Amino acid sequence: MLLFLITSLQYIVTSVAPGDDITCCRFNYLQKVDNVCTDATQLLAVIVVCSAVENSARRDAIRQSWGSPEQLRRIGLRVVYVLGRAEGRDGDVLVEGRLHDDVVQADFVDSYSNLSVKSLAALHWAAEYAACARFVVKTDDDTFINTQLLSHDLAGTAHRRFVMGHVIARAQPVRMPGAKWFTPISLYSSDVYPTYASGAAYVISGDGIRPLLRAAASSRVFWIEDVYVTGMLARMAGLQLIVNGKFDGYRPMPDDCAVRNHIALHRVGADEMYKLWTIVTADATRCRCHSQTLE
Repeated sequence: MLLFLITSLQYIVTSVAPGDDITCCRFNYLQKVDNVCTDATQLLAVIVVCSAVENSARRDAIRQSWGSPEQLRRIGLRVVYVLGRAEGRDGDVLVEGRLHDDVVQADFVDSYSNLSVKSLAALHWAAEYAACARFVVKTDDDTFINTQLLSHDLAGTAHRRFVMGHVIARAQPVRMPGAKWFTPISLYSSDVYPTYASGAAYVISGDGIRPLLRAAASSRVFWIEDVYVTGMLARMAGLQLIVNGKFDGYRPMPDDCAVRNHIALHRVGADEMYKLWTIVTADATRCRCHSQTLE
């Protein structure tokens, strides 16, 4: 039986207020990062990595590859990891957060069915503690981010109130009971989902965060995270969806040039994070390329 959270958010107090101060949810944070904006008047982007509590090896691989704090600082980026809570593991997460100062943990059950709640926690944290960031990049802990290319693209972006990524149109709900993304008509009655950006990695402009939270304050939580946040909420908030082919990293990369010309590569294990990082940071003359020419 599919477990999901639909009409109320357990462990969350929802508050609604008039004007621009309307926010979706008041999360109880077990720990948070509150120093993102202390060292800079404006940050290019904060990358929120939605991670499962048990995936500490993936988080460490990111910290030692594309999410290295030292190299991110040079290009105006910062990474934080957003988690829920898990019985028997919260002590480990507390130690990890104190060691690295990059963990945001909110008081909800960390589960696959709560991914939408996790993204709301990330958005609320960003609104409160990362307002200096021009952009918020949401990604997962099995996604490799080419941070140099990301920084280059975002620095030249003039769009406002948008979501950017691998955009998916005309997707249909899965109606087969027992399937991973089974969604009965009682939860979503339409035959087609709104156009949305893949949840593996997408960018939200800083001026789009609070509109998304205001939209969430007046909607029921839908359990499929990317459909909910970048489809349903983005439509309600009036944000435009921008297609960026560099986020389409699901297919196997034919060579090093293809890797270097993608911002997001999906379904990447911890060991592969290091290999991909070596490719994107290598001298261009040493790359094995036959399908594309490096820019």
